[in-house]
Amino acid sequence: MTYCAGWKYKDAVFLIADTAVTKATEPVTKHSSFGQLHAEVRGEHVEEALLKLVPLGAGVVAAFAGDVQLATSCLDFLRDILPKERDATSALRTMTMSLAPFPPGRLVELLIATSSSDGQSELLHWTSAHGLNTTTFDYCQIGSLTSYHAALTPDLLSRLVTGSLDTERMLSVVTAVVQSYGVHDDLISMNVGGLIFGIRTRLGTVSWHQDVNVVLYDPSFDFRAVISAIARDNAIVLSSSITNDTRVLGHSTSTPRSEVWTQDWVNGARTALDSGKARVWVFISATGKVITLIFRANVDVESRYVRFENLGDGKFDLAISGELMALLRQPLIDRNDGSLPFRLNVRND
Repeated sequence: MTYCAGWKYKDAVFLIADTAVTKATEPVTKHSSFGQLHAEVRGEHVEEALLKLVPLGAGVVAAFAGDVQLATSCLDFLRDILPKERDATSALRTMTMSLAPFPPGRLVELLIATSSSDGQSELLHWTSAHGLNTTTFDYCQIGSLTSYHAALTPDLLSRLVTGSLDTERMLSVVTAVVQSYGVHDDLISMNVGGLIFGIRTRLGTVSWHQDVNVVLYDPSFDFRAVISAIARDNAIVLSSSITNDTRVLGHSTSTPRSEVWTQDWVNGARTALDSGKARVWVFISATGKVITLIFRANVDVESRYVRFENLGDGKFDLAISGELMALLRQPLIDRNDGSLPFRLNVRND
């Protein structure tokens, strides 16, 4: 299974998804980039191995859950038919008529996010069992997740959309919070896990989450890890000090292997990862639900808060300013006032 969520905010639509995939074969890697053990769950194996966010055309992007092979057939069909259809709704109906009936034991769910240059946007939900849901959505989630976390995400979003959060920062804030679910809870047992990443469609243009460095730490900093993620050519490249490797996650519908993932392409991605020049830094406490984001305005100027150097072999040099260190060490305070069960700090750099 999986976990995907989509929501509308101002003139944009956002999608986020995890990268865990459930399969019958043994995992290629032992741990996810965040250190989650690739475990056997109810006779199947769960592994961080698949990108479930798929650009389909101008201003159109999909997230999917369920049977991967059937979902891929649906996404390929949509990618090819969209230029000929009036809109995404028409394309989904054409796909349903052309590919149905769908096997009842191979359920697929799709979230389709669209936007146009005139500011119109739409979030659609389709399933192989029931076809297109005609309900108008501002928020929708699919896949498998506990009722606690499933309720927490829309609660967070309801607070964010009533504020004045910059559209450019929305993905970073939400993915940071959802990523913390996997740090503090065993989501692998729910067939969910790995990197949480996001994509946005706005004014007819699809944009991936900005380059990000995620730091896991305990308050004493006896434990710390850095996981870097960048989007290139509709693929996600991951580097983790925990696993000491670089991984590339994509989907065949939007990332044909013949076009990317060459050695030169991978080397270029590694250079970007090792540079430390990420637009966003996310610090997640491993012991308390404290999440801190640093937004960098100019990555070519030395940061006031953090400096990173990859030393190789899973080792790195991470320098943190006194101001940021004090912020990271502040404990989570339960105010019993109905607030969300974590503390979110944001700083501009």
